[in-house]
Amino acid sequence: MMRGFNNHIVILTFIFALFSGGLAAHAATGPWQGGAEVQLRLISASIDHDLAGNDYQLDAALEVKLAKGWKIYWRSPGDAGLPPELNFTASPAVTGHRMLFPAPERFNLFGLDTFGYGEHVIFPLVIDVDPDMAAGHQKLILVADFNGLVCADICIPIEETLTMAVASGDGYSPSDHAFAIAQARSQVPSQATGNGYHIKTASIINDQLEVVIGDPAGMAYTMRRGDILIEAEADGYGFAAPVFREGKSQIAITGLAAAPLIGVDAVVTVIHPDFLIEQQISIEKGAAGSMLAALFPILLFAFLGGLILNIMPCVLPVLSLKLTSILKQSDASPIQIRRSFLMSAAGIILSFMVLGGGLLSMRSAGLAIGWGIQFQNPVFLGIMMVLMAGFALMMIDRVILPVPDFARRWSGKLTTGTGGWHDMASGALATILATPCSAPFVGTAIAFAFTAPSFAMLIIFLAMGLGLAAPWLCVAMFPQLAGYLPRPGKWLIYVRQALAIGLLATAIWLGFVLATVITDAPSSYSGNWQKWQPGLAEQFARNGDIVLVDVTADWCLTCKANKFLVLDLKKVQDVLDAKDVVLLKADWTKPDDDILDYLSSFGRYGIPFNIVYGPDALDGITLPELLTEESLLVAIETANLKPNSEKHQ
Repeated sequence: MMRGFNNHIVILTFIFALFSGGLAAHAATGPWQGGAEVQLRLISASIDHDLAGNDYQLDAALEVKLAKGWKIYWRSPGDAGLPPELNFTASPAVTGHRMLFPAPERFNLFGLDTFGYGEHVIFPLVIDVDPDMAAGHQKLILVADFNGLVCADICIPIEETLTMAVASGDGYSPSDHAFAIAQARSQVPSQATGNGYHIKTASIINDQLEVVIGDPAGMAYTMRRGDILIEAEADGYGFAAPVFREGKSQIAITGLAAAPLIGVDAVVTVIHPDFLIEQQISIEKGAAGSMLAALFPILLFAFLGGLILNIMPCVLPVLSLKLTSILKQSDASPIQIRRSFLMSAAGIILSFMVLGGGLLSMRSAGLAIGWGIQFQNPVFLGIMMVLMAGFALMMIDRVILPVPDFARRWSGKLTTGTGGWHDMASGALATILATPCSAPFVGTAIAFAFTAPSFAMLIIFLAMGLGLAAPWLCVAMFPQLAGYLPRPGKWLIYVRQALAIGLLATAIWLGFVLATVITDAPSSYSGNWQKWQPGLAEQFARNGDIVLVDVTADWCLTCKANKFLVLDLKKVQDVLDAKDVVLLKADWTKPDDDILDYLSSFGRYGIPFNIVYGPDALDGITLPELLTEESLLVAIETANLKPNSEKHQ
């Protein structure tokens, strides 16, 4: 009741000001309405309403300004929220209207995906005007009731009455808002804004929605950036953020079983920096083999990736522990050797399954997941640092852990290296230290696992665990291999001391990482390296520059190896300088949602990750996890095939 009373006050005040001439200078602009969270007004693209030549349609817009941290929703708000609505029933001259929605952003809060806008947005309006009311030399008075929801940490329903007067005139005279409205129209996805790109198919395959985008030549296009939004004519369904793969995009379906969506019409909206698509399409049944057949190559990649992890820098400290154990057991019986290595393998495999289950739980809860993100946690780093230092000191008999009597037997086995608990612990430690590494094949397997159904994700982690455990299983199958090792002697003391130095160095390194994580000091960017920001590399590339992006972290030893063995080489530095390559560093030592989103847009969830952009590679050329001088230099040449003299012309 109060709302209707206030609306009448707004309208009467508006009419009084109109007839008193107070709004004459602002005939194409309505007054701002709203509160501290949001301000709204109507604006017109023209300062008069000579509409006969425009099918009696007025080109107008709803302009919205939001306070920092607040957002307003898209026409399909997602998992929560309400779309904004306008009602012109209080305007006798208006016979109908269409509200257009520019491409929105995806917001994620507490595991819920919503779509909307922050700070400032203009919603173009096409307002149909009664020809009889539009005729004559009189002002066109518009009154619209707005209903919507704005949200930050809390949500507030908004109800406002908006008004605007458009003067009569002859011909079209653009207002000060004409350009802004036209710009907002250009951001409304449609077939016209597709630039030749289009939706080829949308299919249900293995309980996921697979969208194939065609380029202007009709070939399947591989998206690397942007978003895909699905509006299906079926209730109860949710659609996750897309995972971009070669020639297709995979979208997880939540809420209900995927099969009933086959044959349902859906509006697919594609948001890309170079094109916008909105297209209605019928969801098809995809031709897919069994899940096991689809998983087979991924399982092979996972096994090979786990096997390669054995020689990655991350795992070397644990291998030193196992090497000491092997040397001490060189005169043990085959049964003892087999049991020891089977327990180590069991520790690796079991810890991989626990890790997979934990990540699966995080994903189900809507939390962001990544490979190695536990190294961004100061508590985890502190525990690992103490463990590494303790193992180093125990290896040279410099420390004995004081433990209660009830735990002495267990701790004795753990520290002497002769019991099953020690073997399982060393295997679990190998898994933990392997996670900051992204070796060849690991990135592909992890990317598939993080978007696959639950059971497939666990099977992939099992395969990776078997790969990392393969050397242990090999010795367990052939225990006589230990017989080729030299007998223990005084030399073993020196070996233990050397390996202890390696473990102590690992503890010191973890201490440095811990110091970086717990301090607020910004990342350092030495030499020509600049801080990476979302969209910055693409902007440089569109301006004609070659760009190298290095996603790294202080806890990523493979990243350090890439830097030392490739990026810091004088020959490579000379090429980077000669080509004027822009160097951008994305430091993932601490949690950063922008970097995680950037990695996932390429189907990656771990580091190292390096990519080269250029005028001829606007979507980027991804480089292998283990960088080589050749792969980097070839990518730089491919990214800009034009001579330097033509650059920036």
